[in-house]
Amino acid sequence: MKTKLETLIVDDDILTLHYIKNIVKSSPINGPINTAENGKSAFQVLEDRTTDCDAILVFLDINMPVMDGWSFLEALQDKSYKNKVQVVMVTSSTDPADKDKSSNFPQVIGYLEKPVYPHVFVEIFDLFDSNIIIPKSG
Repeated sequence: MKTKLETLIVDDDILTLHYIKNIVKSSPINGPINTAENGKSAFQVLEDRTTDCDAILVFLDINMPVMDGWSFLEALQDKSYKNKVQVVMVTSSTDPADKDKSSNFPQVIGYLEKPVYPHVFVEIFDLFDSNIIIPKSG
């Protein structure tokens, strides 16, 4: 049985949302693609979607209004579906402390600094689609 994979792009920059969405559309991951403009909206999407899928790949910005990426990751730790979620940070932050902080969250599988180019996503998609990194046990 094929694993049902989905993608969620969380960023307050509309151009970035569309850019990453277009990259995902051309990737080997063929499940639904959802977007949210902050962490709070992302949880609304996750609450609706996690019962329908086996895994969700989240592309997460750090600096957003309402709920930033760090608050999202902290709140995710209390969710029953946290092991279905794999996160790639996509941020304009060049602060090494942010990259280090991201490693404290088991769901974070990658950290990309903006601007990002389509070829950078290839390895992430390959790993995610072939289930090498998902699902995590726990």
